[in-house]
Formats: sequence, structure tokens, C-alpha cells
Amino acid sequence: MSPRVSDLLTGLAPSATLAVDAKAKALKAAGEPVIGFGAGEPDFPTPDHIVEAAAKACYDPRNYKYTPTAGILELREAIVAKTRRDSGLEINSNQVLVTNGGKHAVITTLMTLLNPGDEVLIPAPYWTTYPEAVYLTGATAVPVMTSQANGYRVTVDELEKARTPKTKLLIFVSPSNPTGAVVRPDEVAAIGRWAGEHDIWVMSDEIYEHLVYGDAKFSSLPVVAPEIGDRWVVVNGVAKTYAMTGWRVGWMIGAPDIMDAAVKLSESDHVEHFEYLPVCGDRGPHGRSQCGRADARRLRASRHDDDLDAQRH
Repeated sequence: MSPRVSDLLTGLAPSATLAVDAKAKALKAAGEPVIGFGAGEPDFPTPDHIVEAAAKACYDPRNYKYTPTAGILELREAIVAKTRRDSGLEINSNQVLVTNGGKHAVITTLMTLLNPGDEVLIPAPYWTTYPEAVYLTGATAVPVMTSQANGYRVTVDELEKARTPKTKLLIFVSPSNPTGAVVRPDEVAAIGRWAGEHDIWVMSDEIYEHLVYGDAKFSSLPVVAPEIGDRWVVVNGVAKTYAMTGWRVGWMIGAPDIMDAAVKLSESDHVEHFEYLPVCGDRGPHGRSQCGRADARRLRASRHDDDLDAQRH
């Protein structure tokens, strides 16, 4: 009798993040004093003006129809403006694909760029989804160990030691999940130059761009390392900055030919989702978006200060 499940999915490991999160929630439900370190969920609500605009959008009949696979133009233009404002990356709306959350953007990027036999460098520690997403493409994930002494910031030397003729892509994320490491701007630029020298693509996961504290500064790799040309893809979303993990809205940004291929894949792997909802979250009346980000930053900063106070006492 043939196997009931495909070989591909038989070899796919379950999500460790979701398993830990489910365990923590079960223990909490049982009355145990548990702090969950599984799913990365902000401990504050989605800003009110986003929720209110989403509720209003539910009653607009225009929003009941199928939407373009790449995403509605208004949302893609809002992402263009947000990207320019927050990271300094200049793009056009035809370089944006709206996805069902950040994880979908990651998997779509890898499916678009990789072939079986390619190798993907992943600085470790890393988000457990990355190697499983690489596995689905037939490529091979290659962990690159970072050091505590260097604050878990990957270096060019560490990447170079892991590079082989099969290396196709580097997954770069700063601020990092799970370490929180923020790579300095000059280090980000050096990594980008190294990738450009060796014709290595970079997927820059920028979902944590606003989770920086103290003197740390977020830098977008394509911005500080123009030497990489167009061999990059940026993935991002609203989940972390706006506490919208359950809203499932992310995006992928890249060169037009890469995005054309990504849209073609998306035409086959999902039906367009209700993406009118988050438009007001980052566009809306002038200043509302800034207000939402300020609220989120204020709440995160208060949690950070509370943690420091608890450590002092």
C-alpha cells in the first residue's frame, strides 16, 4: 500500500514555535504561572484607530469582491510610502506583493528564488520556520553559528567560512528573532557588499524593524549596501509593530521580474484575502499612521522599563 501522505510533507518538521506556544497556553489554562517564549506576540492590543477602520471596512460592499493577486493598489502604494518612510528604500507599487502574513512572504520568496541543490545560509540562532521553508523548495539550509561574545551578530568571516559554490541565498534578519541582536549599520553594509561580491541573494526579513532599544539602530540592507544591486528581497508585515499577528497581512518586495514570478505563484497557492482592512492602519488621514506607531512604541518602551525595574529589584 502506498503512503497516505506525500514524502515531501512526511519529511517536514512540525512548527516548534507553535508547539511551544500551544504548550504554554495549555499550562496557563491549567492555572500554571507560565511565561510563554513561543509565538512572538506583542502584549498590547492593535491600536484602536486600526480596529475601528477595519470594522467600518466590513460594511463597505466594495470590499466583498476578489482583489488583485498582488494586492489592491491602494494598499501596495501605502506599503511603498511606509517602506520609504521607515527604511529609506525607494520602490514602486509593482515591486510589492501582499501576502497572508510574514511567514507566507518568506515561503513565497524562497519558492521564487531557490532550486533543488541550492544552499541557504541562515545565521543561528534562528526562527525555526526558516529551515523548514527552505526544505520545501528542495534546497539545503546551512546554519551559520554566531557567537555570544559578538552579541550573536553574524559576521562576514562567519558567512565566508560557510559559503560554497552552491550558496544561493542568505537569510538576514536584524533585529533578530530569537536573540534580539541588532547588527550595526556598518556591519550590515559589509554583509551586503560580501553578498554582492559573490552574487548571493539576500532575503532581508524586516518584520522586527521597530523593536529596537537604547542606541541600537535598524538598517535596511538594500539601502546601506547598494553594491548588492537588485539581488535582494525584503519581507515585512504589520504583525509586530502594530500588534496585528492574527490579522495575517505581510508583504514581499523585490525586483519586477522576481515579483512577476512571485505573483504567478500566488495565483495558484491562495485566494486573495480581505486586505482592505489594514490600509487605514498605515495610510488613512495624515498623522494616524504615526500615531499608531507611536502608541506601539510607547507601550513597548513601558514594558521594557518595567522589565528593567523588576531586574533591579
